[in-house]
Formats: sequence, C-alpha cells, structure tokens
Amino acid sequence: MAKTFTDKPLHQFDQVKTDNITANVDKALDELNGRLDSNNMPVDSVGKDQLKLPANSPLNVAGPINQFGTIFPTQAYYQTYTNPAADIYTPVTSVDLDADTWSAGFNTIPELDSGLDGFPLRFDAREGMLIGCATIDWEHGNNVFDVAAGARGRGNDWWTEWQVYVNNVSVARTGNIMPRRHTTQLPFAIACGTQPVTIDVRCKINTWWAAGMPSLDVTSTDFKIFSATIWCRNQFR
Repeated sequence: MAKTFTDKPLHQFDQVKTDNITANVDKALDELNGRLDSNNMPVDSVGKDQLKLPANSPLNVAGPINQFGTIFPTQAYYQTYTNPAADIYTPVTSVDLDADTWSAGFNTIPELDSGLDGFPLRFDAREGMLIGCATIDWEHGNNVFDVAAGARGRGNDWWTEWQVYVNNVSVARTGNIMPRRHTTQLPFAIACGTQPVTIDVRCKINTWWAAGMPSLDVTSTDFKIFSATIWCRNQFR
C-alpha cells in the first residue's frame, strides 16, 4: 500500500467533523476501492468484474484423463492427471521395449500409449508467469533375467530422463535416472504471453536395444507408468 499523509490534522478542543476524519481515512481506503496509486494500475481499473468469485471448469474429462481449471481475477490454476489403476502396483500403461514402437529420442506419454492422448495440458494463458510442477510415478529395469552367461540384473546399464515442455520448449529436466521405481517431480517457471499453451512431459529411455530393433531373445523389461500429473498456475495482472 502506498504511503499516505494526514490531510486534515485534528487538534485538541477542535470541533469534530465527519469530513475531517473520513478525509484522512479515505486515502487508505481508496486503494482498496480501486484507486490504486501505481503507474500500471490506472484509476478505477479494479471494479466488480475483477472481484468475481473463482470459476471451476472441467477442461477435459474423458476416459483415463482428467483436466480442470480454476480461474481467479489475477491468477488461474490448471491440472491434468491420469486416473489411477486398480492399485499402486498396477501401471496405467506399460511399454514393451522389445516389441512396441518407441523413439530413441524423447517420447511424449501419448506416443507411448495412444489411449493417453488427452494427457498434455492445454489452456489459454494470459500474459504473466507460468509456475507449476510435473509428477510422474514410473519404473524401468527392476527385474532379473537369466542369460547364457548367468543371472544378470536387468537394467544395470540403463537410464531414463524426463523433461517438461511448454509449447515445445524444454523448461525443466531431470538428468539421467538409473533403474528403479521412482516418483519424479519437475518444478518449472517461465514467462508467457497471452496465447494458447500446451504443457507436456517427455522421457528418453536408454536400454540395450535401439528403438524398433527387437532382440533375438526377450532381454528387455517393460517401461511402466503408474501415474502422471501436471499442474500449472498462470499469474497475471
């Protein structure tokens, strides 16, 4: 709140007038009533339209994907997430790296499973900031497979990397994560204009065999995703 000065001082034994009291108080209250003392907030720029209650709206509720948005006067929250499977041990999607089609580069979740095509978070942003986080519960390479040379841990030389993309621009990355089941969180923050926005996560999978080249014997292990969530806050004036 801006600094204010006493406009009409009150002195002992003076006659008390309502105008003398309200003139001083109004300087502070005027800011709360829309007369903001700031170069980028003109007089009367905040009115009843900017003080409406937040509105909740489902962006997409279909099949295994849920998306919601909550719009406030100066900010908005958006979220997309996969519906849970039967239990925490059952993945929402599983990719057979020996037989299924996948890329040696970064794969979006819909590219790994077309049934999750609606997962990327899409909304109309307003000029300001996008601040959010992606959370993925996944697993790669935690089993044991018997090969001719004897028992070997599957995935000892594998790794996986996740990235968050905003309108096809990478804004967060994990680096290489060795074989394990892992709940990965990728916080991000980026400035944006008034424009359509698409936010998605992509993963790069390193295994024994190149994409599209099945091994002679099944020596890979499935890449599993148990849940995925992206939430984003759009802060604007």
